Amino acid sequence: MSNYPKMNTVASSLFGAPLGSPKQLKPGVLGVVGMPSDWTHSSRIGTRFGPDALRVATTEISKSISNDQTELFDPTVKSVLRKRQDGWIIDCGDADIFPDSVEDTTESIASMTQAVTAAGAIPLALGGDHYNGYPSCLGYSRGLLDRDPNRKFGYIQVDGHLDFTNRLGAWGKYNHATNGRRITEVSNIIQANMVWIGISGWIDGGEYELIESMGGKVFSSQDVHRLGSAKVMELAIEHATRGCESLYVSLCIDAMDAGYLPGTGSIVHSGITPRQYCQMLDILSEAPFDGLDIVETCPPLDPSGRTQQIAGHLLLRTLRKYMFQTGK
Repeated sequence: MSNYPKMNTVASSLFGAPLGSPKQLKPGVLGVVGMPSDWTHSSRIGTRFGPDALRVATTEISKSISNDQTELFDPTVKSVLRKRQDGWIIDCGDADIFPDSVEDTTESIASMTQAVTAAGAIPLALGGDHYNGYPSCLGYSRGLLDRDPNRKFGYIQVDGHLDFTNRLGAWGKYNHATNGRRITEVSNIIQANMVWIGISGWIDGGEYELIESMGGKVFSSQDVHRLGSAKVMELAIEHATRGCESLYVSLCIDAMDAGYLPGTGSIVHSGITPRQYCQMLDILSEAPFDGLDIVETCPPLDPSGRTQQIAGHLLLRTLRKYMFQTGK
């Protein structure tokens, strides 16, 4: 159980999934890990309520597809979707959170995602602020090494920000603006296979130069508008999967323009639209990713509830090949 107080919820799991533990996971199954922590954020606090809000939103989505409705038609891809009846997902609950120790919180989250990954399952981590994407990826990295000491992975971050600062004020090396930099330090990532999509506004020139010197790529929100969302994601996947078998994806909802999505920890303007985000995820859903986090859902900042509903829909688009079997 987390040491943070929880919101009252009507759902206890993501997409109404059965509750369990990493020990129950089988290869290829999604294992959900909650990360209800936002104390490393520097403003707009409240993303610690994100994991529960996402569970509520996705359960509502699941209920909208009635149990007796076994087939759906997706007009976007002109395909019939048949709901999978097998156990494609297990919600393992939340990692323990220690507000007085970023080190203990980091190890708590990392140990859960490591256990999920080592079992051959796919970790799906729910934030929380974006710092939590680092311990989630750290555990994923360790889990891959448990399975194969030679296994390398690439990385895609959809975000309005690089999160590539080395240090930030009183928060030091471990906060929501440094997670990208910390991920470059794990032993089995291919730094040249790191990609950022959706960056908006001004960024630190030194950080951008460092990413370029590593061989990484940055696609701005303007690149998404200019090239098209599908094309950008295709280029990102091609770059991130070169010479490796694994791919970790970090979805920060604040890549979306704040006019659509007010309930997030760090808003951006001139960001990507919901349609563009979904188009990218339709491409990503077919990619060979085997680790995922979604972060920065902040329910207290959006009383309308639409932010968590949009975030839940983003997960639906990303996980379609796990949730459904497709046919003509």
